[in-house]
Amino acid sequence: MADANGKVMDMVREEIARNPGVRTEELFEKAKKLDKGVTGLSVRQFHARYPLQVKRQLAAQRPRRNRPRRKPVADRTAIKGVMLQFAKDVMAAEGKAQVVDVIGGVEKYVDKVVKAAGLD
Repeated sequence: MADANGKVMDMVREEIARNPGVRTEELFEKAKKLDKGVTGLSVRQFHARYPLQVKRQLAAQRPRRNRPRRKPVADRTAIKGVMLQFAKDVMAAEGKAQVVDVIGGVEKYVDKVVKAAGLD
């Protein structure tokens, strides 16, 4: 931040590196000894200006772990049933127009497969 004192920021960074659980009040007392201008801040303002910024920088530097993705649970029997029903409907269609109608309505079969695959 533009208003942050470099000496105070360095002290806060070193203290947090040494003791990540250090209390803001302790840091605030040490900062008052380094820079009298800090005394005009409340503990909350001090925290926002110094420790919070250091902790954000440290968090940004840490590598993030990727969580393994859960695989959807597919009901293979249900999917097979949907595919067989589609084939039966195509075979039962009389004439090209009905075949086109069945194939044109493939979306409803896809929806059933997606649901059976656990992807909805």
